[in-house]
Amino acid sequence: MKSMSFGNLKDWSIVLDKLEELSKNGELHYHQRELIRILRFDQNWRLREAAIESLAVVENPEFDLFGEVFSLMMRNDLYYDVRILAADGLDKLMVNVVRNKTVDIDRLKDVVSEILEGMERLLACPEPPKFHDAIRHSSEKIKTIEARM
Repeated sequence: MKSMSFGNLKDWSIVLDKLEELSKNGELHYHQRELIRILRFDQNWRLREAAIESLAVVENPEFDLFGEVFSLMMRNDLYYDVRILAADGLDKLMVNVVRNKTVDIDRLKDVVSEILEGMERLLACPEPPKFHDAIRHSSEKIKTIEARM
């Protein structure tokens, strides 16, 4: 994985441009550490949402990236729209990781199990229907993918 600095994340317009460029060029998977850094950055919702939306183009996603997106979905202190985006991002990452023929399938099964258990915990809590619907939808997609592993 390459280390490309997105620079100061407070200069969000530059970061968004770089994120878009890497996504269009199919190079974002080389910068997963930087993507995680953006996802952890609590000071700009635009960056976080853009990073989550770019997950669909991350080829060969690493387990650390799954973990970070999962953490966002589980965080009660975040607004529901970003948590919904994170749930959607998880199933997009799942589609890409199963394409990777070199992935550690046993480790992947453990990650999938953890994600599905987390989703079940969220569904057992009183949350807005919009959030539950998104979690249920992503959970069903991930279960479908899991059945093919």
